[in-house]
Amino acid sequence: MKVVPLTEEHAAAISGWQYEFPYEWYDTSNDPRKVELFAHPAQREGLRAVIGDDDELVGFFNFVREGDEVRLGLGMRPDLTGRGFAQPFIQAGLDYATLEWRPRKFRLWVASWNERALRAYRRAGFTEVRPHERSRFVEMEREGLI
Repeated sequence: MKVVPLTEEHAAAISGWQYEFPYEWYDTSNDPRKVELFAHPAQREGLRAVIGDDDELVGFFNFVREGDEVRLGLGMRPDLTGRGFAQPFIQAGLDYATLEWRPRKFRLWVASWNERALRAYRRAGFTEVRPHERSRFVEMEREGLI
């Protein structure tokens, strides 16, 4: 897998992704902030596409730099979730961010009910920091460069 600039075609495809229950909460169309993010090229600064070895869109990352940390937002194409692609997908994003920004720490938030994602992030070296205040999220972090 490789991380590449996000194109209009990628943004359009991602905006149409529909996840099965109970993951439909992740549909871009269900979150006005995501709709705005993918609809306007000027707001896509941190967005990157992840392309598989077959040159097909696998998913996306949203990288947000904050000092010596990189916050990650990510999503995988619905038909690929739960099929064992999480580790190479996550690693592709971590490798890209490491080469691009050399962060000391990676941080992300995951829905506390999403055990599948929590397991994948733990396997990728993330640890739970704390539940995010006033929400259903768990904050996780992982060391970057030391």
